[in-house]
Amino acid sequence: MNKKEMKELFGEDLEFLKTNKNLKNLLDNLCPYRAKYLMKKANKQTFLRFLENEKYFDSQLDFEKELYPLLLDRDTKIWKKLANDKTLSKQARMRSAYLYTYLAKKFIELDFDIEEIRDQFAFYHGNRCADGDGFAYNFGLKSGLDSRRFHQFKNTGGF
Repeated sequence: MNKKEMKELFGEDLEFLKTNKNLKNLLDNLCPYRAKYLMKKANKQTFLRFLENEKYFDSQLDFEKELYPLLLDRDTKIWKKLANDKTLSKQARMRSAYLYTYLAKKFIELDFDIEEIRDQFAFYHGNRCADGDGFAYNFGLKSGLDSRRFHQFKNTGGF
């Protein structure tokens, strides 16, 4: 990536690159499209879009097409952190705890009672039928990820 592309991506102030040579070397060797893609993925709002999916997605297929690449490239700790974020809605925290447990295979406890809201929310808001996912049930969700579709995407890169 050249200096012009860096300015487009980060704005006019590139002073932070003078103090971090490793970052500068990484950016010099990174394609501008990949850099934009990675920056978009690192944004907290991107994660919140999936946790509060009823506000952003009308189609489960569109939801899955954006979510699955994010799940494959990320450390699971972000989902644990968001599950404990008290500024989020309970359903967003339930979905985040579910994702952490699904991906890390480590159970996390939530600090609120899920029994009073059990089966009111699914992982994707439009999914009305229960799917028997044990992880989803543990967090009061009536359904979770479609494991077959997720593994198909993980293995082939598409549906």
